[in-house]
Amino acid sequence: MIPWWYTELGEAEKNKLLEAFGEKRLTLSRSVQQVEELFASLLQVPYAVLVNSGSSALLMALLALDIQPEDEVIVPALTWIATAQAPGLLHAKVKLCDCTSDAPIMDPAHLDSLVTSRTKAIIPVHLNGRECDMQAIRKIADRVGAFIVEDACKAMFSRGKGGFLGTLGDLGCFSLGMISLVSVGYGGLVVTRKKELYEKLKKIRDHGVERDPESYAYLGFNFKISDLLASLAIPQLENIQQKIQRAVTLHNLYTSSVKHPDMSILPIDTLEGQVPVYAEGYSEKREEMIAYLLENGIQTSRYHLPIHRAAYLNPEGTFPNAEKFTRNSFILPSGPSQKIENISQVIETVNHFNSHCGAYS
Repeated sequence: MIPWWYTELGEAEKNKLLEAFGEKRLTLSRSVQQVEELFASLLQVPYAVLVNSGSSALLMALLALDIQPEDEVIVPALTWIATAQAPGLLHAKVKLCDCTSDAPIMDPAHLDSLVTSRTKAIIPVHLNGRECDMQAIRKIADRVGAFIVEDACKAMFSRGKGGFLGTLGDLGCFSLGMISLVSVGYGGLVVTRKKELYEKLKKIRDHGVERDPESYAYLGFNFKISDLLASLAIPQLENIQQKIQRAVTLHNLYTSSVKHPDMSILPIDTLEGQVPVYAEGYSEKREEMIAYLLENGIQTSRYHLPIHRAAYLNPEGTFPNAEKFTRNSFILPSGPSQKIENISQVIETVNHFNSHCGAYS
């Protein structure tokens, strides 16, 4: 069976883990500091705070901005639910913005119709390394005095017109979860160029506590990550260019070689520095295609449900583009350790779908 996602941790990661274990300091010690420094250097941003998940990174970012229940936070209608859960947990009003018609990223025209004087934050999601129109989003945010929190959890080291995605807003959030170029199992990161937000984030990560002398400065929680997990990121970051090139190579292979009339590969501008974490098939015969591939020993993963399916968020509006992408899109076998021969087998199988699709129609 060809898995839809495949990544490996090798001897380098094992050795770093044993090194961290030998230091016998398991929380916010040398490995955490080294990972923060590596990320800050690679992303060309002054401040990085390593945390226990990308979801925590999003929640911490909103806590640092002091989001209140009366505030509005705008998120895309199509993203992983964590993007909306963060403001929802703070009892903010979550407003949903549809995708553009040709890509599963925030539509600035719809966003422009949603902002009000109560809009406190906008969270564009650079889904699978695609750059949202940050220039347009910044202009809209500035008009109403809103902060921008970039969800770059699936856009690590992807570049936009103004630099690395996740470094263009007030705060940027990244994931070090399994479906990532750099994976430690569970981990995340918040970056910023603003020192005051950085200092606040460090306290929020540790229950909002000011240390030595101890005082309670902010609402926070235990968002810390173990040095053992952090150590796994170090060799991956030291080898990051190879991982990036691998991701681009796999995506370009799919793009150039899938020739079936019933399926296309959703485009990503790799020539401009956008880094695809995975390859997305798009087909109005998605369910037939998924069944056919599975019968041939190939796993896939469907797109997540659109956020307006979460009734507890009291969503308002209709989101036809989000519905279209979630209905027709799915993820093909990908990942930093996925073998080229696996990708070639997937492509060959997809291209022969026409002779079998009658069995699933």
